[in-house]
Amino acid sequence: MPGWWPALVPYVQQMHAAWHHFHAVVRPRHPRLRVCFALLAGLAPLHTERLIARGGGRGQVDPLCYVETSSYGPRAIDAIVRELGIDVVVNGSDAPYATAPDPGMGAAAAHAIRVANPRRLLGRKE
Repeated sequence: MPGWWPALVPYVQQMHAAWHHFHAVVRPRHPRLRVCFALLAGLAPLHTERLIARGGGRGQVDPLCYVETSSYGPRAIDAIVRELGIDVVVNGSDAPYATAPDPGMGAAAAHAIRVANPRRLLGRKE
């Protein structure tokens, strides 16, 4: 397999499984647990339409379930924001492999992703 294979196939697949397992099994048991999924949860939130079609339903956005942006750029960040809203997206750099992308959504969104949302994730007041 090419060198990029592990980072794009099994790792992203694992993030999908973790995202869905968390919402189906862990969240009901731990309703106040604050959690953050790396790499935008492998874009698992974008599969909501498929989840609904398979009878998984669609719950409300979980304000205690964050996703961070490492390994992705403006297009993926925009898609996640459209699905989950801006309030649960936090900055991630994926250093030393990459640098944190500019989400390309303006100053207010950049402030939310880089400052306000991480503070909430860590349980700090604005």
